Amino acid sequence: MALPSLAFAQDAHMISGKAVPADQVAEVQAKCDELRAAPPAADAMAAAPAADKTAGWMADGAKIDLTKLTVALCDEGKFVATKK
Repeated sequence: MALPSLAFAQDAHMISGKAVPADQVAEVQAKCDELRAAPPAADAMAAAPAADKTAGWMADGAKIDLTKLTVALCDEGKFVATKK
């Protein structure tokens, strides 16, 4: 019975079909919070999730590229707004 919870934990933060590295989750969460706090126009160009499977990732696919992160990708990755 432990397997389903392990699978869920691994799938909790998926962006463009890939799991966000565990050591980057806090960093991505902070960037998502920053993006959500920005005026809506700041993210208007990336309102819809990207269709390609590399969206938001560095060229080597090992880590999320925080400069390419959008609110849509945060939503896809289940990074909800944290309360401050």
